[in-house]
Amino acid sequence: SAPKKKATTTMEQNEQKDKSVFVTVGTTQFNPLTSSITTPEFLSFLSSHNYTSLTIQYGKGIPPSFPSCTNLQRTDDGDMTCFLENQTIKCQAYRFKPSLISDISTASLILSHAGAGSIMEGLSFPSVKKVVVVINSQLMNNHQLELAHAMKSRGYLFVLEHPEEVRERNVMEEVERFVPRKFEGGDGGEDFVKIVDCQMGFV
Repeated sequence: SAPKKKATTTMEQNEQKDKSVFVTVGTTQFNPLTSSITTPEFLSFLSSHNYTSLTIQYGKGIPPSFPSCTNLQRTDDGDMTCFLENQTIKCQAYRFKPSLISDISTASLILSHAGAGSIMEGLSFPSVKKVVVVINSQLMNNHQLELAHAMKSRGYLFVLEHPEEVRERNVMEEVERFVPRKFEGGDGGEDFVKIVDCQMGFV
């Protein structure tokens, strides 16, 4: 009989289709991140890994520009298409939305600030999402740092200590290879539960 076809994992499926990136900075601003993701280095990485869509929620920060695009076309509703040398990337940027669920649901890769709400929203989605937490040293508090690293140590997400790291090809290649564990609400460790509860305002 013919051999059974190997089941395709979510991550393998993402390699086979057009992929999207969602970047969220929450209610404040994170200009070093929003400027880093519009650099030639990051856009080139997206292009080489079949990412065709980039959505940026930039909060109170400076609206992102795309200096490396050979041609940037804007529509009346604010959407943009960035033309690179060998590929186009559809871009959308906005300050706030009542809900980020639609953007999270369609994202293959999520770059997020370290706010507990954004982290938990990305991890708690029914389908496993690849969440990369980018540390904002200007706003970081100890509990946010503890939460990000507690989640990283358990394999739920990837952490970048500096926003400029998204411009480094070797770092983003490591992100691309990262396969997250499904978040099931914690592992029973008291320290982990305490960190999450404190960040979510339960204590």
